Amino acid sequence: MSKTFGRRFEDIVAGRTTTDVMAAIWNTAPFLNSIFNIDLKQYYTNAQTKLKVQLDFQRLFPDFICFPGIWADYGALCEPSAFGCPITWPNGSAPMTLPAVSSLSEAVALRPPNPKKDGFMPIALSEYQYFHENADPDIIDEYGYLDGVAASFGPVELAAVIMGHENFFVSLASQPAKVHELLKVMTESVIIWLKAQGDVNGPLKRFSLADHLPGQISPAMFDEFWAPYTKEVLDQFPEAMVLYHNEYPIGYVHKLEELGFDIFNFGGPLTPVKQSLGNSVTLMGNIDPIEVLLGDEPEAVKSAVMECLKKGATGGRFLLSAAGGLAPHTPIDNLKAMAEALRTYLGSENRKAG
Repeated sequence: MSKTFGRRFEDIVAGRTTTDVMAAIWNTAPFLNSIFNIDLKQYYTNAQTKLKVQLDFQRLFPDFICFPGIWADYGALCEPSAFGCPITWPNGSAPMTLPAVSSLSEAVALRPPNPKKDGFMPIALSEYQYFHENADPDIIDEYGYLDGVAASFGPVELAAVIMGHENFFVSLASQPAKVHELLKVMTESVIIWLKAQGDVNGPLKRFSLADHLPGQISPAMFDEFWAPYTKEVLDQFPEAMVLYHNEYPIGYVHKLEELGFDIFNFGGPLTPVKQSLGNSVTLMGNIDPIEVLLGDEPEAVKSAVMECLKKGATGGRFLLSAAGGLAPHTPIDNLKAMAEALRTYLGSENRKAG
């Protein structure tokens, strides 16, 4: 990373500054491809197209840092595909995975996949190698992309996707012992997948973990089923900066503080999250991606950004972002308005300091 953008980012996340703020984006399809009018199948299946789209977005928005960054983006397909989840492509929509198994008994018989052979994993690893050989080195150096970077589902959501969420939720209550068996396999699988990405990208320095189950399960289930297995993943990579991505509002969000996440990309109201976590975790949010960034006008976006910064940036450890992923066809002008409002805010804060 450079001593400018890169150091600013590291200082914000580490809490070494209480006044600086950056903008961050969860840069995934089907948002990314849509703003350049690229067909989603072409984006997913052509590494050259995927890299160009991601680099073009970064050049268009140099003030944004992206997560997972320059990456082998397969949305929610990569890890489930390695367990045999069928994939459907509804007309005009993003692809969807179907459950790989129909019962918990079948699920617990699963074994961790081989990243070199199963599903989209080997394709993703080969894309990372392609990106290393063909990405703009100035962008890679400036933002710290590809260097020890990885992304994965969390173990609990991976289990729910493989079983089907309804079956998984029923099993949490009816067969907890077997669910623990399954989650041990899922945890091992996530760790194997992250290490496989590290084999290509280098020892992990930064990784993103997406798991939307907190907010859909009770605090007691969080303590029993989610926290210990997620923490086991984090404990495997103690030197890595970890971003946790979950748009669902979590009523017991204070529990995240104990797990050791560095960045929390969250949805729902900002104030309760800020009050619960304070400055113990860097918060990444919290502009509404549908009503504001997709549906509003640029001036309204600027107003929403300024209000968000007033609530979220106090005390530091804040990354201005959407409340989760961006919707397809989010207007470029609205993202430019977001960046402009942040520059205005930083300018006013610098004048106050001066």
